[in-house]
Amino acid sequence: MNENTHDALPLFWAKTIRHANGADEPGISVFGHCLNVGTVFEAIITRLPPAAAAMLPGGSRVLAALHDIGKISLGFQAKCPAWLAAQSFDADTRSNVAYSCSDHSLVGQYHLQELLRKTRSHGWAVAIGAHHGRPKGRTIQAPREALAEWAAAHRDRVTAELVAIFGPPPAHGPAPLADGRDDPALWLLAGLVTVADWIGSNEAFFSPAQHGTPAETRISAARALHQIGWPGGGLVPRPFDEIFLFPPNPLQAAVVASVDTPALVIIEAPMGRGKTEAALSLAHSLITSGQHHGIYFALPTQVTSNRIHLRVAEFLRQTLSDAAHLRLAHGTSWLELTADLKLEPSYTGGVISADENPYATAAEARSWFASAKQALLAPYGVGTIDQALLGMVAVKHFFVRRFALAGKVVVLDEVHAYDVYTGSLVTALVRELRLLGCTVIVLSATLTASRRRELLGAVGAEEPVASDAYPLVSITRGTSAVQHVTLPSGNETRVVLRTATISEEATIAELVVRAEQGQHVLWIRNTVVEAQEAFRRVRGETPVTATPEDRVALGLLHSRFPLHRRQELESRWLDRLGRNRLPGGPGSILIATQVVEQSVDIDLDFIVSDLAPSDMLLQRLGRLWRHPRGRRAAPQPEFWVRHPEVSAIEPKQLKRQLGRSGRVYAPWVLLRSAAVFFGRAQIVLPTDIRPILEATYAEPRADEPASWLQLHEELEREKQQLALNAAAAMRVLGRPAAEDDAPEALTRRAGAPTIDTLLLAGTELQPDGTTRLTALDGTTRIVSGFQWSMDVARFVHPWIVRAPRWWIPPEAPRPRWLGLHAHNAVLALVAEDGRLRFGNEPSSASYHPDFGLFSNPHTPTRQPNRHEYDDDEFDY
Repeated sequence: MNENTHDALPLFWAKTIRHANGADEPGISVFGHCLNVGTVFEAIITRLPPAAAAMLPGGSRVLAALHDIGKISLGFQAKCPAWLAAQSFDADTRSNVAYSCSDHSLVGQYHLQELLRKTRSHGWAVAIGAHHGRPKGRTIQAPREALAEWAAAHRDRVTAELVAIFGPPPAHGPAPLADGRDDPALWLLAGLVTVADWIGSNEAFFSPAQHGTPAETRISAARALHQIGWPGGGLVPRPFDEIFLFPPNPLQAAVVASVDTPALVIIEAPMGRGKTEAALSLAHSLITSGQHHGIYFALPTQVTSNRIHLRVAEFLRQTLSDAAHLRLAHGTSWLELTADLKLEPSYTGGVISADENPYATAAEARSWFASAKQALLAPYGVGTIDQALLGMVAVKHFFVRRFALAGKVVVLDEVHAYDVYTGSLVTALVRELRLLGCTVIVLSATLTASRRRELLGAVGAEEPVASDAYPLVSITRGTSAVQHVTLPSGNETRVVLRTATISEEATIAELVVRAEQGQHVLWIRNTVVEAQEAFRRVRGETPVTATPEDRVALGLLHSRFPLHRRQELESRWLDRLGRNRLPGGPGSILIATQVVEQSVDIDLDFIVSDLAPSDMLLQRLGRLWRHPRGRRAAPQPEFWVRHPEVSAIEPKQLKRQLGRSGRVYAPWVLLRSAAVFFGRAQIVLPTDIRPILEATYAEPRADEPASWLQLHEELEREKQQLALNAAAAMRVLGRPAAEDDAPEALTRRAGAPTIDTLLLAGTELQPDGTTRLTALDGTTRIVSGFQWSMDVARFVHPWIVRAPRWWIPPEAPRPRWLGLHAHNAVLALVAEDGRLRFGNEPSSASYHPDFGLFSNPHTPTRQPNRHEYDDDEFDY
């Protein structure tokens, strides 16, 4: 139907069409666009899991259709000069255009608010007014409009037309929860309306100039979802051993046998016991039974997300019944060529490459799901916890993420790894996901009983008696009851333990001797600076043999390498120390920070660790003798904890004696951990895990030193403040919505400030005004300062590293081409001696491919102020 032949309604444009000369003219009408979006909304509802669809209010279809009703206002319509010129308004009306509200979302929310007020259902108008990303508030005052009565009359006419097609609006408003929080359906509706608007506005699916009949438009909506591939990804029933190619262990079998309906499931089991496969197997069971559609697997870091992404891809190849997208979702996932995989069932040939993807468009680069805002909408996803937590905090489009996760199985791995701030957000996320019909699977090897109670309490469940069993599976299905499934501990591993004040010289000597005997050994330091210094000293003590094949391998891993080099090093060491390493041969020494602590499948013969909290020490210990081997160069697994000399009686002196570790971790927790580990000759895994955790985090005893009690009070005050900060971040209607392109700004506790720094070997201005970039590996690219390029972006980002802000001079160069491809990054050129230069500014910073980015203490530079530290932060 041509817009100009729609006799019932005048032409109020919703979208404009731009001609080659740059002029805009009115395109599809408000009625036509609202019809498109309403039918997309209908089509999506029919594809939602029953639990999620049931949450939406009756009458939500017409609310979705009315999302752009506010465009019928003079302030908005006048944005198109061609439209305004065609109207016969008098001079006074034309002069008032500039004073009329042009925010169509605000006008539309007010219109719906007044329309729904008769049935006291006006609370739903909040969701519709937010469809461009930011809520407008709970109650809207009448916006200023020229010809207000004229516009309102036409809005009423379009509203009546749409009600005739989609049915009446809701008869009841949102029902706030008992604790005052919003009805989860409010933001579920906001997310669904926004997604329907995105699809209904896509010119690949709907004409920008005209619309069809309701019947024709419904066919177009169904076709659009099919082309997108949403939801897609059904799974076929298959036994565990056919999916994973090995039989289930007792843990994996018990998890699937115990859960057959949506639930919160907390799996506590030792490192290396197959918790990932248990979670995927349970997700498979719940999806094939029709109770869920899709999976999101959330992890603490980008690196661990990249690794699990590959494992989930293989799981899907073995279980898919039809094609589906698997999306890698984190801050730099777009750099990965495999970030958006369109997977087919394994029997039809595996992965379709991005270039062969029939649904990819130039505008979306890879697929409809490739956009960062749309990543979680893919039926299957793996990424950082931050991507899910952005659904809980006051950022733009937070509600789209809630909708994207609704009805899925959401796996939260390594939950013990978060501090109080992020942990508070995780607790709220668990609560919200269960309200949205999700099954939430929490995985941890070192969860404390108190943290388990917090997570269970978030969904209204309470343990009548706290279980101290380990391994343990805790299940609650939406009631206050908690089911515990206890499991046999399995084979025990006895680890020789030494906790003492061990000098660096003695540590290095032990590492070298063991490596020369053929052992693979690891020293985990708590900061990058300490890891780099240890590597420098160990390298000076490691003998160099005549042939590289017989040489003890030495390596350093931390986060202060550019991504390109970090991936090279991690790949090399995962191959050398992984499950399939070859027996015999020379030993190796790896120095690393916390980057190897979790979700990394490496297998060591001997580990030395700096003092850390007990749960972190247990995680580190989990890299020891991880896989069965016929022959090892070490007679038994052995773990050393280097305990600093602590003799002070004043809290400030205690902190100084704990050194850098006391700025990374809470001093009271470090002292408690040292007390728990000190004096033990061995640790029996998994038997000792639970007692060690509970002893570390038990309430302070009256006989503890007064300085320890003071440190505990400091910790409690800090935790209370962090919890308050997290609560403030979640006030989605109480603070301005931040942009969502920097997820860690609100999902992580603020740490020492850093600046993204691009390391290049050189830049050369070309005669045509472009610039030739030379990377540290000698590769080059030509870059323009006026045009963004995916190829250049993928060339630039792997050479970016996070540098402490105080290393960077205030006048560090930020060329235009860099601003286009890496927001807020600075440029540093690396000289032949490794020294960094920021334009003409000398720097104390240097780079070496073996050491990473480091500061030369002999070069004068700006000193950090009292709020800045060089790198005394948790490294990830």
